[in-house]
Amino acid sequence: MGVIAEFTFRHPGLPLMSSLEESDVRLDVEQAVAADPDEPVLFVWASDGDLDEFEAALGRDETVAEYTLVEDAGDHRLYRVAVSEQTPVSLYPVDDRMEASRLDVTSSADGVDARLRFPDRESLSEFRPRVEARGVDATLRGVYSDTESALGDEYGLSAKQREALVTAAELGYYDVPRQASLSDVADDLDVSPQAASERLRRGVKTFVREALD
Repeated sequence: MGVIAEFTFRHPGLPLMSSLEESDVRLDVEQAVAADPDEPVLFVWASDGDLDEFEAALGRDETVAEYTLVEDAGDHRLYRVAVSEQTPVSLYPVDDRMEASRLDVTSSADGVDARLRFPDRESLSEFRPRVEARGVDATLRGVYSDTESALGDEYGLSAKQREALVTAAELGYYDVPRQASLSDVADDLDVSPQAASERLRRGVKTFVREALD
């Protein structure tokens, strides 16, 4: 049976960490394409903090081979970032060897919060020592099966996704006519509208997949 684990990873050499520390920006990983696990290509939404400083820092970041601004929505931006082979610490090769799928990843200067699915508990038990062997501080925040969640949610929602969906429903975001805007939901969650939108979108996708498949 598959196992889902929630980790926080901390190491100054992780991809984009220096750019995050300079700008205090928050990143939500939209997609990761890793034809070569040592050089993944990330599509990330940047929000909060100083976005101009973040973009300038990308040009100095040794973990970035190249980057492209895909979309500028004012208070949040979508970037395509190719991770450099010179990156001091990359966890993607470990993910690949352990057959771990990244379900949800958020990065900030405080570290990387990741929700990973493993094929079994044996893979999970091997994963953490391999990560720590790279000098990365790996804090395990929760473990649960594919049929349950850390909060007892039967649909596999992360804590942040569940909070966002419940908040949106309580505020009337899903009412017709709508009683609350995305900004209202974001304010209640104390995150940017883009971060709130991402949590809602991923939460709905996860709920539909788990409930209807």
